[in-house]
Formats: sequence, structure tokens, C-alpha cells
Amino acid sequence: MTYLYKLLITIMLSAVVQTYSFAQLTANGNDYSKPTSFLRGKPDMIYVFFSPITGNLEAKHHSGEDADFIWEKLDVENRTFMQVHSENGVSASTFAGLSDGGYRVVVDSGGLGTSIDTFAAWIIIDTFNFEGEIKYSSTCNWLDLDATVRPGANVPYRIYQFGNSTGALYDSIIYNKLTTEWTASADIYDGLPDIDDSWKKWNKTTINEPAPLADAVYSVTITDVFGKTITASTPLIPAIAVYPAFTVEAKDETGNWASTSTYADANNGALYIVRFKHDNSRHANKYTWKGYGNIDIEQTRDLLIWSQTTTSSDEYVYPVVPHHTGNLNGYPTGKYGFQLVIENTLTGCKDSTLLSYINVAKSDLPYKSIPNAFTPNGDGQNDIFKFIKGQEPKSMRTIKIQIFDRAAHEVYSYSGTYEQWQGWNGKLNNDGVECSSGVYYYVISGTGWDDASYDGKEYRSFLHLFKD
Repeated sequence: MTYLYKLLITIMLSAVVQTYSFAQLTANGNDYSKPTSFLRGKPDMIYVFFSPITGNLEAKHHSGEDADFIWEKLDVENRTFMQVHSENGVSASTFAGLSDGGYRVVVDSGGLGTSIDTFAAWIIIDTFNFEGEIKYSSTCNWLDLDATVRPGANVPYRIYQFGNSTGALYDSIIYNKLTTEWTASADIYDGLPDIDDSWKKWNKTTINEPAPLADAVYSVTITDVFGKTITASTPLIPAIAVYPAFTVEAKDETGNWASTSTYADANNGALYIVRFKHDNSRHANKYTWKGYGNIDIEQTRDLLIWSQTTTSSDEYVYPVVPHHTGNLNGYPTGKYGFQLVIENTLTGCKDSTLLSYINVAKSDLPYKSIPNAFTPNGDGQNDIFKFIKGQEPKSMRTIKIQIFDRAAHEVYSYSGTYEQWQGWNGKLNNDGVECSSGVYYYVISGTGWDDASYDGKEYRSFLHLFKD
């Protein structure tokens, strides 16, 4: 009994597959196909042909015998199928030159009535293409690219379910999804790193932040939901945007210029001397630096500190920002911001960028920076009485140093700028007779660039001079 039951089920399933299999309705040369995905009933096939090719369908009876074929097309508005073609007594029937729509074929083998197949399919002629040439608009701040297509993104293709005995039509929508990829014939950012390239993903797009900085031909490849791919290109589009950028260098301990990434370090001491290079900017021939903060004694909020106009992209001037007294190079203590404004005087394009603040430390003459002994014996080790390396005073404008022997006779004195002090070498006033070993007494005072006064009360102590 179990065997007969399984055999009966197998025969019934075979009959259902033969009767309803959409494999008996095919479309030669289609570019894309998929079954429908309705919630009710069996699936039908969707066949897509890329324009200008028209659609075709071929039907056969499941038995392979000659049959009569009646072709119908769905009239959605009236919810009926209208006969549009027929063939009798043939083994297969082809219906070609088809436009968009739903088609059904009734296949009657030998006119028996009991051996009838009904197949349905949906034909889509994919006319996806550009609507004219790529439109573009180039300004100082952006480049707009418009590759308009029809059908556009999310345009619906409406597919209906066939064979509903009540006459109701249930639809399913395929939305047109676009995949877009732009390319450029040149590096439009001219070597600048970390630039956002999300503009490449949209058929209508804007390139900004920054706008292109190099001439280029722009090409676009767009693929629709059915896999049809179209391409187009612009002519060569000149780049006119400018891009502001500059680097900072500071003087190191040896007086040489070196690149710095510590321009915001609060430990920078006055006079802190830096210079700016505009050699990272693009397409400009006029460069203007402005300062903000304590740049001048009146603390003007917008102070022009240097300007250069050049027609040569290879000519770079490296300015040293003047101190507010006008006769020294560098910064007093405080916080400073700087802005570079660039312009192309031929195109009128202009842009600016702001440098993070430079911090210059407040003055400090720490007691721990003063040594209590030195050995001027010519061995190259601790031969000079000067501030301890790594603990030197910061941002001192002037300094005064007096050294006395035990009889209160002055053996050395210095008064002047902090940077010019060379230290005491153990000789009378640095060029006389050598002072003997023993205990000496110093008085140190000074004034910081922030006008803080160090009157010496805290900096009076003993100093040991050793010769051996």
C-alpha cells in the first residue's frame, strides 16, 4: 500500500510539473531573465531584451506533439487577454517582434481539449540609456556632473500575476536600481591624500571639498537593475579651483629650519621662530598670511603679516613672521592663530585655510635650572656655568647674572638677551685670569617676554668652582 501511494504521488507530481512548467515557454536571445515572485500561484518568467532588440517567445506542447497555439496579450486596463496571434498544427510556435507587456499562450495538442497547456510570461524592452550628453558646470568651488538617464533610479517596472479566475490582478514591482562608477583621466586631486571620493557613486554628482585640481576627462559607467551597462565621457574639463595648504618649520637648537608637528605644543618658548611654506597649495599666484591673537601689541584680530604675488608656481618665499617690536623674529608668549589666503588673479578663485594655534609658553626661570657647581678644567665636561640642559628657562627676554667671590668682589656679570648669554667660563669676566677653586655667590634676575619680572630674591645662592 505504501509503495502504491508513493508511486501515485510521483505520477501526480510529474503531471503537475509537465502541465505548469514554464520551461515549455522560452525566449531566445534574451539579455536577462528571472521568475516572478508573487505570493499567489505558480511563478511565470520575466524576459528582458536590451533595446533596440524586440522580444520573442517560443512555445511547445509538453508532449512535443504538433499543436494549435493561440497567443494573447494582457490588456491591463480592461483586465482581459486579447488574442494577437495564432498558429495551428505545428510542433512549436514563435511569436516575435514583441513590445513590453504580459503574454499568454494556449497550446492545444490535437484538439483533444484534455491536453491543453497554458503558459504566461512578461516581456520588458529595456530602453535604459542616457538622456543626451553629460552636462557639467565648473566653478571655483565645485564641479557638477549630470549624466541623466531614462528610466532613472527607482522607476518602477510593474509585473502582473496571470491566471486568476476571479479577474483580480496582483502586481509586483521591480524598481530600477542604478550602479554608477565615475573615473577621471587624471589624478584630479593632484596628489593630495585622503580626499573623499563618494561622488563617484551617483549619476548626478558634485565634486567639492575640494573641487578638482587637475584637468581631466570624466567617464561614467552606469548599470541598471537588469544588468544593462551604458558609458559616456565628457570633453577635457579644465580645473580652475585653488587649494590652500601650507607647512610649518621651526628653528631647532642649532639654528636650522626643521619641519615641525609640535607647533601647538605649550612648551614652545619665546622667541619661537617659525616660517610657513605655501608649496602645498594649488593653482594660486597670490598668497597672503594673516595672524590672529597676540600678534601685535594692540591684539588686532585680523593683521596682515605677509603677502606675496608670483606668476611662477616654482617660486616660493618663506617668510619669518616679525615680532611685534618690529626688530626681532619670533613670538612672545601667548596663543596665535594663522590663516593663509590664496587667490588666482586670472580666474578670480580664492580660498583660505586656518592653521591650528601656536602656543608659546609663559616665561619661567626655575631655580632647578641653575647648577650649584661646575668644573672649568678644560676636559670638555661641565666647563661652563650655564643653565642645566633640558631644564632651561623659557620665554625670557632679558637676563642679568652677577657672580661674586667670598670677599664680595664681582668676578663676572652679564646683562642682556637670554639667547645671547654664553655662560661663565671660570675666568675673570670671561677673558681675564682664571678664578681659583672655591665657593662663589650668584645673583640671577630677569624679565620674561610676558613682562613677568624675576627680581633675584629667589635666585641668590652659592656656586662651587672645582679645578681638580
